[in-house]
Amino acid sequence: MMGTQTWISRDQCGFGRRTFVGGIATAILVGKFGLSSETMAQDAPALEIVSPANGDVVTSNDLDVTVKVTNFTLDCANVGRPDEEGAGHIHVMLDGMTMAVLTNFYCSDTFTVSLAGLAPGAHTIYVGLATNTHMDLMETIQQVEVDYQPNEPVALPDAMMDGVPGVELVSPVDGDTVPPVFTVEVNSVNFTPSEELEGKANIPGYGHYHVFVDTAMDGMSMMMDSASPEAGMHDMAMMSMAGMVLMPGTNTFDLDLTAWGPGNHTIWIEPVQNDHTMFAEFGHVEFTVNVDENAG
Repeated sequence: MMGTQTWISRDQCGFGRRTFVGGIATAILVGKFGLSSETMAQDAPALEIVSPANGDVVTSNDLDVTVKVTNFTLDCANVGRPDEEGAGHIHVMLDGMTMAVLTNFYCSDTFTVSLAGLAPGAHTIYVGLATNTHMDLMETIQQVEVDYQPNEPVALPDAMMDGVPGVELVSPVDGDTVPPVFTVEVNSVNFTPSEELEGKANIPGYGHYHVFVDTAMDGMSMMMDSASPEAGMHDMAMMSMAGMVLMPGTNTFDLDLTAWGPGNHTIWIEPVQNDHTMFAEFGHVEFTVNVDENAG
């Protein structure tokens, strides 16, 4: 995703290895501590879709989703930071299980997903837990199918490509001292950011931003298999996105570096297409801030 995008197989990205290592860990715990597999299953993170129900008719362009999460802490403050056992956030995907259809990530048991631009009819929502570095916990993924019949259909916008997409920093200025939570403002160049279009078909001139903290762009990699959007649950794309903290679809957004601590931190902001891939040509901004609890 950063620099040159890398596409690798499930085996290469650790799909099989994670399952194998998990099996070894289970055997050790059972043998050493006398824990049963049933006990471990009860303690495993889990997610249940409370609403919508399977087959519900949705007439609004916004789908309100409620989930029940157990044995797992939803924590947006640590998104992008090193993984912590039993903590992370929620990934939601539309009509498939690859990053291309990721609508965004969420940190509460209720959230809203935009259906604007989708064709009326059946659509499947996939919801699952993910770690701080955006690795999907495959065993937690649940799905529900809804019948989208909008009272006021919203079509996808027309292509509007005027030049090379890019982004310009407005504030803060490079080197500024800021409080742990501060507002970032940018200007989009030759594209329109839209959160509603995240995870939908690419449209020239539209997209959103990926925001990283203390992670060099050329050091990032996205690990995905070659599964189609119609692939099954076990062909889910694996993502490793340490340092990614936001996927905003606006030119102004708040950045919370409380968990990153005081001192200097480097921020990267890149414009991307609706399916989270880079534009063929693009510019990005990079700047440093000094986080000080007494600032502001």
